[in-house]
Amino acid sequence: MAFDFKIVPDWWPVCQNADCPQSADCLRFVACQNMPMTLSVWPCVMSGAMNGGSCSYFARNEKVRLARGFNNMFARVKSRDDSFAMRRELTSYLGSIGTYYRCKSGERLLNPEQQQWILRLFSQHGYTEGLEFDEYIDSYNFERTL
Repeated sequence: MAFDFKIVPDWWPVCQNADCPQSADCLRFVACQNMPMTLSVWPCVMSGAMNGGSCSYFARNEKVRLARGFNNMFARVKSRDDSFAMRRELTSYLGSIGTYYRCKSGERLLNPEQQQWILRLFSQHGYTEGLEFDEYIDSYNFERTL
């Protein structure tokens, strides 16, 4: 199946370095190869990112199961104290109250590591039954790496 460049976030750098030994497996390189010819400006990882045969901006070209939203999970929380404590811990883990709300509503997708962390948090507070995110999507993991 062809790679659809429309799914690449506009802040996510691509890479043009065909000489990189990791290019065949790199999502940044694949994305660059599938950019529309009409684009004239896009963020790009420079060749100086290569260090000793590896690149610190390497992104594996594989689909992962991302989660969208955890409103349904949070609806199971019965204790107001748990709700407050869990929201505080999630906000700290995700970095800000804005990011917390974007993740909770499904505006921002959660990668597998974030999903596991959230499931552990719910479990630590005694919520173990029926823990599923609102929706799951198989897609590429475009993480902020800059």
